[in-house]
Order: sequence, then structure tokens, then C-alpha cells
Amino acid sequence: MGAIIALFTLFVCLSARSERHVPEHIYRGQIPEHTHKRHIPEHIYKRPSDDLSMDTAICVFRFTSPEYAPGSGYAAAAMFYRQMLERGFSNVTAEFDVHDIRLDNIMEIAEKKNYELIITGQVTYYISGSELQESRVDEQIKVIDVSTRQTLWYAEAVEIGKPVYASDYIFFSTTGRNAPSPTVLMRRNARKFCKMFLTTSKQQESLPRDMRLVNDGYNYMVNKKYEKAKSLLERALDINSDNVYALFNLGLVHEKQGNTEKAIRIYQRIIALYQDDTGRESNAPIKIEQSLVDLAKERLEKSLGK
Repeated sequence: MGAIIALFTLFVCLSARSERHVPEHIYRGQIPEHTHKRHIPEHIYKRPSDDLSMDTAICVFRFTSPEYAPGSGYAAAAMFYRQMLERGFSNVTAEFDVHDIRLDNIMEIAEKKNYELIITGQVTYYISGSELQESRVDEQIKVIDVSTRQTLWYAEAVEIGKPVYASDYIFFSTTGRNAPSPTVLMRRNARKFCKMFLTTSKQQESLPRDMRLVNDGYNYMVNKKYEKAKSLLERALDINSDNVYALFNLGLVHEKQGNTEKAIRIYQRIIALYQDDTGRESNAPIKIEQSLVDLAKERLEKSLGK
């Protein structure tokens, strides 16, 4: 009797173990997204402080493929494009008929068609697994601002799919299953890239949205991309009309563009609103610890020719 009970206990334990190691979703060849620990690319080499607007005019070009896996780049780009549409990006276009994806050529296309951003990429590693070998797909993407030709995002995603090995137990056995297909892995990578676009960097998470826009606008201004800087600073002011940093930098942009009257009005507004506020200081190296009101007075005097 004791032996029967022991065998029954062993059967229950092995059955429970089998259920844990061969969950139902494996048989469907899919693993729910929530089971993955990472939801953004494993390697993010560059990203802006602001997330990607859903209505930005974006164009996705086909990705390059490794020589041993021709066509994988096209498939990865198509998967990524579909994922962007599913995530709600309303103004994204695919230019997969373009075979010459050298930067100068696709930039020319983007400028003619008024795209704001272009997305290019490459499949750097591709292997289709089996019952005994894992699958793997590595992809890189770059998001480039058409007006400035600056790379805004540069990231790499890696997905590995392991096979389910067959197991033999005393009373039953389980059947092995192939590793997930590269198509499944590309879909996971595409989700990571899209999630990255909608997740601001941890270094900037604590900043209000208007200040993130100010920081990006300042960077464009110092690189002499005045129209882009003006657009971002005006967006910051739409969020917070009293953002003195946005106002001051916008005044500088107007000065650089020769719009002296607009610059004067902005500097006068800063002086009127913040005359008693000496706590807002510049962080520019040569003006550190000088209040923005004092800087506005300096710029006003220069603009008025005094």
C-alpha cells in the first residue's frame, strides 16, 4: 500500500512539473508579451529626451539583410511598419519599393515628400532554429531627422527563442516543439522599438514635458537649426506659457533669424514678469549663475542698439 501511495505521489509531482515546463501557450507557438522581461531594446545608444509624437510624418525604408539571409531585412521592416500602425502612429508611410537605401538617396526622397523623420535599419544576425537549436534575430534601427540629418534614436534589439525539448517520464512523455520562428522574434523586436518611442529616457523622466522640449530646442538652436528650435520652444510655451527658459531661448532664436521686434517683445515680457525673480539662472557655461532677467536686459539693450 505504501508503494502505491509513493507511486501516486510521484505521478502527481511529475504531472505538476510537466505543466510548469510545458505551458499551454507553447503548443500554440506563441509566448505572451508579458512573459518577456524586457519591453524596450536591449541596447539604446542614442535617444532624445522627448517621446515620438503619434502624428509625426514618418517614413520607414526597408532594412538591410545579411548575405546569408536575403529578404530578412524586408520582412523585419514590414513587421516593424505594421507594429507602428497597430500602436497608433497615424502618419507613418512605408517606402519598401525603394531598393537604393543609401542615406543620400533616401534623404532626397524624404525631402521631396515632406517626411519629418525616416527610419532605416538592418538585420545583423538571423538564424532559424529547430527542435534542437534556438532561433535568434538581432536588429538595429536609426531614426533620422530629415531637416537636420541628425540621428535621434539609435538602438539594437535582440530576441532569442528556445525550443521545447521532449521529455520522458515513468507514466507519460511530452513532445518537443521547434524554436519560435524568426517572424515571431521580429514581431517582438518591433514591439520593443515602438515601446522605446513612447518611453522617455530615465534621466529625463522627472522633468516636466515643457522643460524637455526646452532642452531639445536649445540643442537645435546651438546647432543653428533655428526653425526646429523655434517649433519646439513654441510647443513648450503651449504647455506652459510662463516658461521663462522657453521664452528666453525663443527670443535668442528670433534674434538669430533677424526678427528683432519679436525678440524685443519677448525680452520685455521676461523683465516685466520676472523682475523680482532672481532664482532662475542660466546654465550656459559663460553665463552661469546670472539671472535670466539680467540676461534679458542685456539682450534687450543690444537689440535696441543701446
